[in-house]
Amino acid sequence: MPSIRQILVPVDFSEPSRVAFEYAADMARPLAASVDVIHVWEAPSFVPLGSALEAGEWNPSLVELVKKNAEKALDEFVSAAAKRGLAVRTSHAEPGSPALAIAEAAKAGRYDLIVMGTHGRTGLSRTLIGSVAERVVRHAPCPVLTVRTHEK
Repeated sequence: MPSIRQILVPVDFSEPSRVAFEYAADMARPLAASVDVIHVWEAPSFVPLGSALEAGEWNPSLVELVKKNAEKALDEFVSAAAKRGLAVRTSHAEPGSPALAIAEAAKAGRYDLIVMGTHGRTGLSRTLIGSVAERVVRHAPCPVLTVRTHEK
């Protein structure tokens, strides 16, 4: 059985991703493995009618705002984890399609395992929204452990 030394945890700040992070941190301790956190954000693809941006290209300041908010949320996530004694080696937020960016990060970082939450959607909501976890499983260069929670 291959050893697990590096674990990548994608987070979207939902309850399932928080639970998956805690699961990964608990798993990492006895293995002396490192845990890295990634958040992949997408620039909004829809601009409501009547907004100031509907007529033109994306305003660079809007993209910067999304980026800053993603980085701030990730910093807060990691800080909260540290206060609970959960160690994170590195964290980064990056733009892109979540499933592909996560798989690419896993490949580039030579991770041994990805641990991620899943919302457990079924039926029409799964068909319409899709499953990032399912796409990561298909494209990842390493095993993917999905942690399902039942959100209320």
